[in-house]
Amino acid sequence: MADETVRRPRWGHRTSLFQWRQPALYLYAGLMLLTGMFTILTQAAFQQISPSGWVLSWFLLLVYAIPVFLLVYWLDLYEREPLSLVFGALLWGGVAATTLAFLANTGWAIALGNAFGPEVVAEWGAALTAPWTEEILKALGVVLIYLIARSEIDDVLDGFVYGAMVGLGFTLVEDVFYFMGQFGGQTEGILLGFFVRVIASGLYGHVLYSGLAGMGIAYFVSRRAEASLGKRLLVGAGLFLTAVFGHFLWNSPLLDFFPDLPLEGSDFLQVIGATAVKGLPLLLFVAAMVRLAHRREHRWLEAALTGEVGREGLTRNEWEVLRAPRHRRAAVKAMRRRAGPQAGTALKRLHRQQLNLAMIRTRVTEDEDPDLGRQRAYCAALRQALEAVPGAVVVEARP
Repeated sequence: MADETVRRPRWGHRTSLFQWRQPALYLYAGLMLLTGMFTILTQAAFQQISPSGWVLSWFLLLVYAIPVFLLVYWLDLYEREPLSLVFGALLWGGVAATTLAFLANTGWAIALGNAFGPEVVAEWGAALTAPWTEEILKALGVVLIYLIARSEIDDVLDGFVYGAMVGLGFTLVEDVFYFMGQFGGQTEGILLGFFVRVIASGLYGHVLYSGLAGMGIAYFVSRRAEASLGKRLLVGAGLFLTAVFGHFLWNSPLLDFFPDLPLEGSDFLQVIGATAVKGLPLLLFVAAMVRLAHRREHRWLEAALTGEVGREGLTRNEWEVLRAPRHRRAAVKAMRRRAGPQAGTALKRLHRQQLNLAMIRTRVTEDEDPDLGRQRAYCAALRQALEAVPGAVVVEARP
């Protein structure tokens, strides 16, 4: 087997959440333990109040969460984040951030009520408290992930992935609160809540807010060599404040075109329009930011692998396929048709290791660095193993 003939460099083993020498891990774990007890007790109480409603709530939310999780995870086209860190971010959002935000929001609501009266709190309380408390607490999760595994946040897209995962975890637990509380915890109310908070609003909300804040954090920590401290502070703070403003607008009575409950007939369409008015501009802005991040990654890939084309690890034809995700997908699909599923999987693995070659290239200074040499040889061995499969000719893989 190729794995036995050529040793992979240790760089290929990505950083996990469990970095025992990092103090931030113990802070993360301590806060998770403290807030986890509150989360368990709360979910147990919901389960006691309405067992079927609680199960239905989580089932519907998982139907929403799984594709969102995969979409966010796959946004990083070249270097997928370690799953332990991704799930660590998800759990921070669903356990620590929700619990701490509940306590903070409650305290600030009481303070606002004492200062301005219950009418102001009823109309503006959610807009004046939640955007700040929740975005700060969710962003703290991204900061802890960075402090635990600094090397894993090396560009703004990494920050978006971790931030969006924090936001997804927060959304799931918060929606259970709404389904079991505001919407009554019974089947009809939960289905209505699912429509309002997921079907009509699922493209907006915490995933975007925290993803944008994560981009700000990642920009600040990853651009030291390219931007001054002042610029990094300005951009990072600007992205975070944009997330806070988007959250504020969503919670505020401004641009409120929502119909009153219960919903009937055309009210359902009105809800979809009302959520788009408040959320679509931010969604488009975040999509543009992700697009810019993808372009930067593509330029990085071009710069990293141009000097490798024609060496043993990367042929010219393989490079033409590798440089575009859609070409890679088409090549793998064609390989599966031509030589079977195992050959398709082997080609996909070759692509991944050639992308790893690019990442190693960015971290070494010499063309003949031993790690580069080992990775080139590893890619060549994978190619040779693939070419031994009947019908699998790598040079013909170009779509």
